[in-house]
Order: sequence, then structure tokens, then C-alpha cells
Amino acid sequence: MPRLLQFNLLIFGLAACNTMNTVVPLSNAAPGTPGFKQIVTNSWLNSKSNVTDVKEDVVNGDQKRVQLSLYSDQATPQSISYRFEWFDANGMRTTGAAQAWQTQRIMPRETIIITGIGPTPNTTQWQLQLLDTNLPWTQ
Repeated sequence: MPRLLQFNLLIFGLAACNTMNTVVPLSNAAPGTPGFKQIVTNSWLNSKSNVTDVKEDVVNGDQKRVQLSLYSDQATPQSISYRFEWFDANGMRTTGAAQAWQTQRIMPRETIIITGIGPTPNTTQWQLQLLDTNLPWTQ
């Protein structure tokens, strides 16, 4: 295989490993099915931090709170970064400090809980973005 092609495939492969996975709620989920959808663009990251459960409620009388369970099926500790994006009823992004990236460590075959609270009372929708913190070639 020509060296230039090998180099291009390597660069593409490395770039693909740092793509983001997204979790979004499903408003029309059938009873007994998960109320969320995972959009997987990085399968390596998905095995490190697979969402297994989502719960929603309201705190402080009017702010949406979301709790997600993430499971890692890896044999070594993993680090992921995540952030919540928040939207109003019209799908417009709401702003606030809650959108900063946070890093979480997951031990082997562990389930962790991450929680987000909407930054404003008019926040009605959310999505979670997951990013690989320790890339597979650095372990």
C-alpha cells in the first residue's frame, strides 16, 4: 500500500476516534422501551460509556433535571468528558454555565450516574454529548 494512502488512513482513523456520541430523549417512546436514543459516531467511546438509563424530573419548582446511567464494559479505567446542551420548547438553545465540559472517570465494568440541571426555568429539552478523554492509542 502506498505510504501516502497509509498516512491518510491513519489520520482519518485518529480523527474518527475523537468524534462525539450524543444522547437525546425520545418524546414518543413506546411504553417499555428506552426513552432515549444514542447517536453513535464513535463505537470505541460507546463501549467505554454506554447509556443504560435516563430519568427526568423537576427541581426547584421549575427546572428540568436529567440523570443518566453510564456503563463501561472495558477492563481498564476510562475517562470521558460530557456536557449537556439545553433547549427551550421551541428548540432554541438556552445558555448557562451548565454547558461546560466535565470529565468523569469510570472504573472497569462500573456504572456511574451523571446529572444535569437545566440552566433556566424555560428549559424543556436536552441532549448529552460524550467525548473520549483518553484515546485508545494512549492506554
